[in-house]
Amino acid sequence: MVKKGPVSKLKDELRAKDAEVADMRSLALRTAAEFDNARKRWQREREELRIQAQAEVLGALVEIWDNFERALAVDAEDNEKTLESYRKGVELIFSQFSDALAKYGLMQYSCLGEEFDPTKAEALGYMETSEAKPGQVVEEPKKGFMLGDHLLRPAQVIVAREVKEEKKEAEASEETTGKQRSREDKEV
Repeated sequence: MVKKGPVSKLKDELRAKDAEVADMRSLALRTAAEFDNARKRWQREREELRIQAQAEVLGALVEIWDNFERALAVDAEDNEKTLESYRKGVELIFSQFSDALAKYGLMQYSCLGEEFDPTKAEALGYMETSEAKPGQVVEEPKKGFMLGDHLLRPAQVIVAREVKEEKKEAEASEETTGKQRSREDKEV
């Protein structure tokens, strides 16, 4: 048996380490390729889910589209019966549309008559009135929408403001004058 010298031993160890490095490099390349493939697969699946969700929602809206087309194709005569029938048809389409949106979690809400809440509504302006409490919503040009627990669009509202003293006096004066006129009319 031939005894290996220190150089020979070192060469053997070097070859073993080179083979180990090559194995590690190969493993790293395979892992990187697997990760890249998984990322691409995840992106494809995500895109497919997005398309499926859109198709589901839009599929429900296509029926409503068809109903609007049928309604617009009607040769409406200008008589009360036809107009009433047409109105009922549009109401049914609106109901169908509301149901389709509600199916996907979209809910409409109203703030009318409630205390103004800036987390649910956007104040477009103020109206001086004695018919509502200050801070109460008195008009609602646009209702709000929620998607589940998320605010999709805040309601757009007009908020009551206390009537200024001058206006209160003018209103009181008008009421008094009006009452006097009605008494005078009764006496005549």
